[in-house]
Amino acid sequence: MPNPFDWDYLTTPPASDDVLDVVTIVFLAFFLVGFVIAAYVYYRPWTRPFGRLFRRRAVMKVCNIAMWIFGAGLFFFLMRLLQINPLTFGEPLWLWLSFLAALGLLAWVAYAATQQAPLPPERGQTGHVRQAAPRAQPARRPVRRDKSHR
Repeated sequence: MPNPFDWDYLTTPPASDDVLDVVTIVFLAFFLVGFVIAAYVYYRPWTRPFGRLFRRRAVMKVCNIAMWIFGAGLFFFLMRLLQINPLTFGEPLWLWLSFLAALGLLAWVAYAATQQAPLPPERGQTGHVRQAAPRAQPARRPVRRDKSHR
């Protein structure tokens, strides 16, 4: 197996017997698992641990970006598997760039998780700050009397 970081390896379309090497299979597993997880969490943004750390719209936004990145990685794998090279998309360089973009996204989410303030408790649940506080009763307005009957 050639060095996966060699520039000649990165910019040369693979030969027909080098399409499914170890690095490419690892990339396929990474992109496939990442795409499935991002799609699942996109449609269920309240699941743990994401639903407890972030707001639903933020989870859906990050999952949308993740599906684009992992989908692009799957696209580049498909170009490599089909042995077509339109606009050099069959070169291993694109798989590595997709992998670096996915790692950058994961690092960004990890950084945001450490910087995020905890969300307030959901409606109907008591939080640790006001756990024993009584619930406020809404003020009742007095009944309006019709003055025309006097």
